[in-house]
Amino acid sequence: MMNRTEQNLRRRLRRLCLLCLAPPAALAGIVLFAAGCMADRVIFQPPGGTPAVPGTTMLEVAAGLSVAVLYLPPPEGGYVLLYSHGNAEDLGSVRYRIRQYAERGYGVAAYDYEGYGQSGGEPSEAAACRDIERVWRYLVEERGVPPESIVIYGRSVGSGPSCFLAEKVPARALVLEAPFKSTFSVVGMGWLPFDRFRNIDRVAKINLPLLIIHGTRDTVVPYSHGEALFEAAAGPKRLYTVEGGGHNNLLFKAGERYWETLREFLASPERKE
Repeated sequence: MMNRTEQNLRRRLRRLCLLCLAPPAALAGIVLFAAGCMADRVIFQPPGGTPAVPGTTMLEVAAGLSVAVLYLPPPEGGYVLLYSHGNAEDLGSVRYRIRQYAERGYGVAAYDYEGYGQSGGEPSEAAACRDIERVWRYLVEERGVPPESIVIYGRSVGSGPSCFLAEKVPARALVLEAPFKSTFSVVGMGWLPFDRFRNIDRVAKINLPLLIIHGTRDTVVPYSHGEALFEAAAGPKRLYTVEGGGHNNLLFKAGERYWETLREFLASPERKE
């Protein structure tokens, strides 16, 4: 489960954005620049203190810099979920979810962003995009997983790097759980120049089949974000609404219906709704 840092993301972003609006016009540019430099620190909140996960592999993303990935191969002919976790999660805290995917017959390649868990470096939008692209190459080039067997799956902030990757590479499908239009649009300030992960712009260019899963009582990323992304998406798409679902409990709130929806979608993702 996620810690309360993720729950406070809206409040943190609003404080940062208001900081840009307070000074006189002569200082606005300086403040905007400083706030832009701080944006990644506000968005990414590694939980810390989570025990290392056995079985992880360290992938080099740059000279002297590696990220941790946990790969569980699929059964013969099965799909691999390239899983990008939420803001205040890491591999240690999402092991319960990884285990459930494996028990349901899916392979999983879950990784920690730079600055999370065992991964080195500092988290940022650019770093997260570099990380997910490296994991995709690891699956295809080193593990021999066909691109058509890879399902790009992003939860919450993980929807950002997932949309980035889905615009660039072939895959079976893209699944977004509790996604946002962009990080700062969560607090109504997506117009700011240092906004991050503009998913709303990317989905219109993504041709992969898309499944969006969102709860109607999400108080971190409002359900309207999932609706907006669904409307903007260009390719075959489905929106699975979890009535009464929040931000962190969709897997439990939906229950068996979640697994049925995922299975049906991957079996026939080309259908457009």
